[in-house]
Amino acid sequence: MPSAAARFLLAMPLLLLLVVLQHAAAALSAPATFPGDRAALAALKSAVDAATIPAYSCLASWDFARDPCTTFPCGLHCYTPPNSSYQRVAGVSLDPAGYSGTLPAPVFGSLTFLQTLSLRDNRFHGALPAETPLPPSLRVLGLSGNAFSGEIPASLFTPASSLEELDLSRNKLTGRIPPQIASLGALTRMELQHNRLAGRLPWMGKMRSLAHLDVSGNVLSGSLLDALPRQVVSVVARNNSLSGPLQAAALHALPAMQVLDLTGNALTGAVPGAVFEHPALEQLRLGSNQLGAVEEASDGGASSQLVEVDLGDNRIAGRLPGCLGAMPRLAMVGLDRNRFVGAIPDTYAVRVSVEEVTDRRVPFAKLTLQENYLCGGLPRQMRQIKEGSAVVSLADNCLLKCPHKFFFCQGPPQKNHATCPKCEP
Repeated sequence: MPSAAARFLLAMPLLLLLVVLQHAAAALSAPATFPGDRAALAALKSAVDAATIPAYSCLASWDFARDPCTTFPCGLHCYTPPNSSYQRVAGVSLDPAGYSGTLPAPVFGSLTFLQTLSLRDNRFHGALPAETPLPPSLRVLGLSGNAFSGEIPASLFTPASSLEELDLSRNKLTGRIPPQIASLGALTRMELQHNRLAGRLPWMGKMRSLAHLDVSGNVLSGSLLDALPRQVVSVVARNNSLSGPLQAAALHALPAMQVLDLTGNALTGAVPGAVFEHPALEQLRLGSNQLGAVEEASDGGASSQLVEVDLGDNRIAGRLPGCLGAMPRLAMVGLDRNRFVGAIPDTYAVRVSVEEVTDRRVPFAKLTLQENYLCGGLPRQMRQIKEGSAVVSLADNCLLKCPHKFFFCQGPPQKNHATCPKCEP
């Protein structure tokens, strides 16, 4: 009599055949794809240059001699709505295979049950479909990392939209951000970075769900904070042409904001003390602007939630802000390439020299003060800093002695004291 193992091996082909037959039967019994959806999918594939469809790719497997929803192995998600005799396309997610083509209007106009569309990291190009609103059911639109050009059509956005995530980053889009985008009441994340968008940010005060905004790497101008909704959490607008001062009132109007990154713009005036007293702000990055002063926090910094402050590469004059040394959670401090004068505060020296939490304050893991006009001697505590324990730089200042035996003095030498202002303790 055959052993149990032998009987199992003999039965394996039959089991596999049964599984295949079950799947085939399920496919045959499942409702077919709605004809309009099938046509829209065919239009999408036809709009892609066949020479850019690799044999291993998802689009290569789309054979319209078969039914899409029941037989296509990848790229689609379908479901059967209640009381429907057809399956409807709810998701289209293409692999990043280097497809080059355009986005045909039927994808928006005919896929009325579409919830997700992702064409990320391919080579789609040309204009986005105009005069065709996004399907009201669409929640995620991911077109980043392509070569779409022209303006963002205002006709895409309507109050009926359910869109939650909009990612048009890393394309070649131009013109203004259409004000109709502010009608997207369900939108939580908007990513428009690394395009060629210009003009002012439209007013978004009524976008009740927007939490994350990234418009970095464009040529946006004017102000920004006064255009945002109250509940926004993260605002990133690096490397634009934003100008004017930071207004304390605008900061107070955004009480949930945790990240503010305006690096590489043309901001002027003073860093308001309100930014150091903000109830939620954890990361403040204002480097590479034209800021000229820093206001102290009215509470001395004790209530600050800041973990990182970067004010490097500005035109800030005066003494180092004392409130930074009192901020309990602050660990990363960048004040390099400015015009700070005076001595290094003892509170800074203490925070960067310790390696454990003291007085409920975390140590400074980074303190960059190079290329300023700081004067006097090295604080005693700083002489105890061990290389590798923190990132510290004091090069190119007006310090009396900063020998290269200390790692934080290495780099450009201290300035010629004939060019330094009078040192006041």
